[in-house]
Amino acid sequence: MRVIKKEMPKPIKFIFTVLFAAYILLLTYLTFFSQYYGRGIGHRSINIIPLRTIIEFLTSGYNMNSIITNILGNIIAFMPMGFLLSIVFKKLHTFLRVGAVILFTSTLIEVAQYFVGVGASDIDDIILNVLGGAIGYLVCPIIFEGLES
Repeated sequence: MRVIKKEMPKPIKFIFTVLFAAYILLLTYLTFFSQYYGRGIGHRSINIIPLRTIIEFLTSGYNMNSIITNILGNIIAFMPMGFLLSIVFKKLHTFLRVGAVILFTSTLIEVAQYFVGVGASDIDDIILNVLGGAIGYLVCPIIFEGLES
């Protein structure tokens, strides 16, 4: 499925490219430097058991703010990537290609967080990030269809 059916005008594509660059900078800041998410503390942990953290957040009495930040935050953080990749890069126009880039990027972030010692490296973050990217990719044609009408 090609998200954008026709060639986008260069000024519009440039705007999306700038938005993508700004998004990558913001994602880097949030995942490695943001004090709000405890990035400067020198915390290192790893979870390689799928769904363990998600189930823990949903069943262990965490407050709603923690649940939203940790579960929905990981989904929402990668929605722009799913949306923008196929717009900015011509070769990334299929669901599988976009999904592969998101999986690679998310895994790279989790591994880097472990080695740098900022945040928790968690397979559930990767699962939620890929879900968010998929949602972003699937929403893209709906938005552009609405704009073409």
